[in-house]
Amino acid sequence: MLKAVIIDDEKKAREAIKLAVEIYCEKTEIIGEASSVQSGYDLIKSTSPDLIFLDIKMQDGSGFDLLKKFPEPEFIPIFVTAYNHYAIKAFKYSAIDYLVKPIDSDELINAVGKAEKFNEKKDIIAKIEALNTNITNKLSEPKKLVLKTEHNIYIVNVCDIIHCESDGNYTSVFVKNEKKIVVSKIIKEFEELLKQNNFLRIHQSHLINLNHLSSYDKYTSRVTMDDNIKLPVSVRKKNLLIDLLNKL
Repeated sequence: MLKAVIIDDEKKAREAIKLAVEIYCEKTEIIGEASSVQSGYDLIKSTSPDLIFLDIKMQDGSGFDLLKKFPEPEFIPIFVTAYNHYAIKAFKYSAIDYLVKPIDSDELINAVGKAEKFNEKKDIIAKIEALNTNITNKLSEPKKLVLKTEHNIYIVNVCDIIHCESDGNYTSVFVKNEKKIVVSKIIKEFEELLKQNNFLRIHQSHLINLNHLSSYDKYTSRVTMDDNIKLPVSVRKKNLLIDLLNKL
């Protein structure tokens, strides 16, 4: 059984979360509620929860202010937010679980289900740092991307990603300084996540950062990236690539 607390400055929001958890999450028990950063801190210290449902904006500060009080958290945070589309993207880049108000039951079940299986709480710190960077980066796309492998968690600058290569259910992410990070995600997920950052899927197996494109050979229909890797361009993506390059 997971012990959980709710920290949100809106009473109706706390009531909605509590009711949803009681109905849909049989293995989770709400053991307390708080309405501010300070009362949330006191609640966590006194109850030692496994999971916290945490609002971002509260009257006396933010959810990030609260988390900073726990340098090595022993709990798993699930953010509850009414933020807009941009901020939601920041959560996705940072690999942090979140729920959008009003709470969707399927999303709640999924988030709590992942929390039940989560056993690497040290990873939370890195993810929160990346989220904090991305959520405050209001004038542009998120800058940090969390990449989790079997043994490590990496936080990389999006601008440092040169290209991604598909390998079935895995994707190899090639980063500056000759680093290759293999992640258990299909390349389609990276395409959706990065398409607003000047990335282009040039082939079924290849997603490139146009900012790291060194050259394009029209005769062989291959690109050369900044790491000197040559990649094929599919026939149906050739004209799109040329159009984009003409606009640079």
